Amino acid sequence: MDAPLFAKGKLGRRHVYTLRKGEIVRNIDENLVALDQEMIKIKGAGETWSCIFYDGDRNACRIYTDRPLECRALQCWDLRELKKAMAGPCLQRNNLIKPDDGLRKLVEAHEMRCSYAVLESSVRELRGAKADVAVQEILDLMQYDHTMRSFLEEKLKIDPAEMDFLFGRPLTTTIRMFGLRIKEEDGAFTLLPID
Repeated sequence: MDAPLFAKGKLGRRHVYTLRKGEIVRNIDENLVALDQEMIKIKGAGETWSCIFYDGDRNACRIYTDRPLECRALQCWDLRELKKAMAGPCLQRNNLIKPDDGLRKLVEAHEMRCSYAVLESSVRELRGAKADVAVQEILDLMQYDHTMRSFLEEKLKIDPAEMDFLFGRPLTTTIRMFGLRIKEEDGAFTLLPID
């Protein structure tokens, strides 16, 4: 596991994001799957999938000697080692947040309120008789996730770059995995299908 890299300061929370249990992702075989456990991943550079540690000028990794397990297992020409590494237990937030850290309780509360199981259940209800209620439940989840991040940044001075580690990617981003998108206007959210 990569926890020692965080302990040594080679990796920080601002360098990673959390893929949460139930989040639909493209796996190594290019299939869409719902994660059965959370997984911490290295962020891309800006809006790209290029690793934030890749130095394009030198065509090299800036942390090569201290690279994470996923990078050590990656051999583009042979994915067997990477598949084996990805099949094992993944580094999770609880491996990096101490049990007595107050942030852990906030992460757990967010996970309960904004789990993908809760979101998926509401999305399924959009096709039912109570679609209006489901829309409101989804919008409430979006608002809670958004407000919590803003509040923690403002009041607790949590680095915004750490939010994706603590709470996963914003629900306003990941709602796309359900064929939906969020439009935000003047602090209010509207639920729309993907065009």
